[in-house]
Amino acid sequence: MFKPEPDTINPDKGKLTISKHKRIISQTNQSFFKKKLIKETYQVKEIELTPNPRAVKFILNQSVLDSGSKTIEVGGYLDSDTFATNIFALEIVDLVYCRENFVSITLQSPDLWVIFKDKIKNIIEADLQKYEEGDDEVSSSILDDFDKEKYPQLSDDEKVIIVEAVLDSSIRPALANDGGGLEVIEVDGSIVRIRYQGACGGCPSSTGGTLRAIENHLKFQLDPEIKVHTYA
Repeated sequence: MFKPEPDTINPDKGKLTISKHKRIISQTNQSFFKKKLIKETYQVKEIELTPNPRAVKFILNQSVLDSGSKTIEVGGYLDSDTFATNIFALEIVDLVYCRENFVSITLQSPDLWVIFKDKIKNIIEADLQKYEEGDDEVSSSILDDFDKEKYPQLSDDEKVIIVEAVLDSSIRPALANDGGGLEVIEVDGSIVRIRYQGACGGCPSSTGGTLRAIENHLKFQLDPEIKVHTYA
């Protein structure tokens, strides 16, 4: 009586198939992480001096923020931020200011740049990762339908929003060229109190010509009674 032979099972065949699939997945993962690593690797294209002798602007090969700016100070960063951790571990850095495609580093003394410039450049290129979001900034588009004649009647909180929008549209881009920025601390009636960021902090002109230029611009755009004070 004829008995059909049982199906022959080759155990090695299954192993080879699984091994092949693992190899494909491994190659795919390696390719993905390789692309991700290349995308997030920063190179310093140029190093610029700023009006503040304690601050230097490092221009990068790609943006560190898609929009806005980010100020990082001692203790004001996550442990997972390797770049900030290693920068402040030098114990000579006052603050870091990031915007567009540059990082501005302010040291405790201008004399320290001779010793630490290359070290800081190496940390930027080795550890910097793109930040998903910066500090809160107001869109300048709210000025499109704004009547400046109404500015004096606004509440102080509403004035802050309008002042921020004016600064975003004109002043902040100009300050960014020198590796700096500013934030609005408060508006109290006709008084606007600001604090400089990045290279602008401690710059000799920050309490002179730059401050007058900011005040005159806000006077022209919003209210001739505006006075701008710096906040340390």
